[in-house]
Amino acid sequence: MVHRQTQSSEYWSSFEVGADDVNFLESNLLESEMPKRADELAPALIQHLVAAENSQVQTKLSGQTIYQPKKTFAVNESIAFPALEFKTGVVKGIRPGNNPELGEFEVIQVEMASGKTNEFVANFPGLHRLNDLDPNSLLSDTALLTAEQLAELYGDHVTDAINTALSESHDFIKIKEEWFLRAMMTEVNVGHLNLAEAVLDMANGGPLTTDVLLRDLGLPPDVADGVQEASLNAVLASDPRFDEISLNERPAWFLRRLEPSEVREIPAPLVPAKFTGGQVTLSPELQALAVELDDELEFNQEASELQADQVSIVLTFPHRRAGTLGWSSKVAQVLPKIAKNRIPITFRDKLNNRDFTVWLVREGRYVWGLADWFKQNEIPAGVYLELSRGPDDNVVFIDFKRRRPRREWVRVASSRDNRLRLDTAQRAVSCEFDDLMGLFADDPRTLDTLRGTQPRDVTQAVREAFPEIVKLSPQGNVHARTLYAAVNVVTRAAPTDVFAALVSAGAYAPVGDNYWHLSE
Repeated sequence: MVHRQTQSSEYWSSFEVGADDVNFLESNLLESEMPKRADELAPALIQHLVAAENSQVQTKLSGQTIYQPKKTFAVNESIAFPALEFKTGVVKGIRPGNNPELGEFEVIQVEMASGKTNEFVANFPGLHRLNDLDPNSLLSDTALLTAEQLAELYGDHVTDAINTALSESHDFIKIKEEWFLRAMMTEVNVGHLNLAEAVLDMANGGPLTTDVLLRDLGLPPDVADGVQEASLNAVLASDPRFDEISLNERPAWFLRRLEPSEVREIPAPLVPAKFTGGQVTLSPELQALAVELDDELEFNQEASELQADQVSIVLTFPHRRAGTLGWSSKVAQVLPKIAKNRIPITFRDKLNNRDFTVWLVREGRYVWGLADWFKQNEIPAGVYLELSRGPDDNVVFIDFKRRRPRREWVRVASSRDNRLRLDTAQRAVSCEFDDLMGLFADDPRTLDTLRGTQPRDVTQAVREAFPEIVKLSPQGNVHARTLYAAVNVVTRAAPTDVFAALVSAGAYAPVGDNYWHLSE
């Protein structure tokens, strides 16, 4: 039996924000003088809708008789029907009932507010769930879910509905994840923005929170602080000179031109080349290897949503050269979840607890700022790096698998006549690395000539790297994992692009376990 629409899951599952709801949200923001997120507005809207329905019920029941089968009614008496969503009607006639199994009872003819006449049982004292109804409970909230309980159950859907409705209204403006009224915004002009730029310039770029910037801008003092902050946030967000880089809900601003150049533009070693040879079908083994390599160029959004306390990755040469890490699906599992273009966080050396600043850069999906750490720890390409969650969202521990230094025979990459050359030589090694992907370079800068000013063609890079790996193998076999690592010394390429070039060339044959051989 439905007592309230707002008590039903059907009502909330199909809920859409209407014009009256938008008016309520507007009033709510006007009263608070502060921007709010949709998930903050949703409980207030649910509370408003519940209260409005309660008021409507009270109005409908005022002067009405609550229908119950056991009651007797008189002609022209007004009745409210709780089981029919409190529809009302007026008794127009009464007749005896005719059912020997039920005993004596009456039937009333009721003209509903819609104009339709329905018949209902009356003067029937027998068993019926409506006869057990306490009419007083209809005006009491004790038997109903509270607005807070409804918000817990259906708040997510109402939040989505609010975001959809307000985004379609020109009267509202969204700042980060918060909604505010355009009419309430105070004017922030070019002079204010120039002052904000100067303040950030004096602070070495920032970051500075909005309230700190406002101290020097001279906005009208009679405007509420919340309105001032919302107004400035909106204008700063639309100006390319400024970046909002806060990890929390309190905006913090950085001067874009003072960010490291490698943050503003993708470093040259990370600019990718694509395989241009058409559609190629890879074997399930190569497809599985591509997933295992976890290259950020083939980012898996679903896998990135998972959370992990610690992940282990293999450092590739392009990232070793650029002083970066790939912001891959696996790495994303320990990084803070952000939707901003650029943001600085802290990496902490797990061995000595020393902190250094890195930048997460969404375009290109990389983490910049590790060049000094790589150099200090003599990190080669192919090393196993370990990332783990820190004590705070903006802190991530970094480490590598250390061991006592010893000289080993390893692959050493160099450039001769602008072509890749691989040799085996002894080098001092103090870390664990992937045997198939380890590539040492005495001076990584000398390999920049391989890349040139533009990314090299992937197919050409495979042709150049394959024979260099073959000559170091007694069996003449090349593992696809090693080829991927070597090709990425020549040009930046995703695993599937490298494997597509390998398969389509016609010069190489698989020999099992992702090993390949020069074909006859």
